[in-house]
Amino acid sequence: MIKIGLTGGICTGKSFILNIFKELDCYTIRADEIAKKIIFSNKPEIVEKIVEVFGDEIYDPKTGIKKETFTRILFEDADKRIFINNFIHPLVVAERDNIIADLEKSKVYDFFIYESALLVESGNYKDFQKIIVVYTSQEEQIRRQMQRDGISKEDAENRIKAQFPLNEKLKVAHYTIDTTGTFEEAKNKALETFHLMKKDFNLL
Repeated sequence: MIKIGLTGGICTGKSFILNIFKELDCYTIRADEIAKKIIFSNKPEIVEKIVEVFGDEIYDPKTGIKKETFTRILFEDADKRIFINNFIHPLVVAERDNIIADLEKSKVYDFFIYESALLVESGNYKDFQKIIVVYTSQEEQIRRQMQRDGISKEDAENRIKAQFPLNEKLKVAHYTIDTTGTFEEAKNKALETFHLMKKDFNLL
């Protein structure tokens, strides 16, 4: 099974492109999905450390970590974001590797595609045979955020500034997919990339 990393900036279309690969019978998974399962698992050792850093307001004894409060604080507080990345990241990688090991035994999939916004800055891109970077213009990123999240242009710009620069991610890309145009155009570019991947690994 060939391991491919997929990354990009906020609102560049990563999830849309990942879904196209899923339709093409690749095994796809998002680092965020794994992280959320870990964070909201309500395991005592996880809850204890998060409450210690985020404060008691983050926790409800009946339901566990409060998702909305957690997400809001994570966006607003860079230090807490760094803590969560450092604390949860190794657990996410371990779970990812468990999934890969199980899939390799089954021999069902040719491609394992792992989407992570932090793939490059974490150094995790080195765990993969090829890297796909999904990108669009900053103006389009801002427009999509404002439309999706109902936020101001200033807030959208600040979220982009808080992220690792997209041009640095592009430097490690083996394949790039520009999603600036229509959904159909983006889908066609994903299909072209899939063809290149199959060609590169002699799967045509």
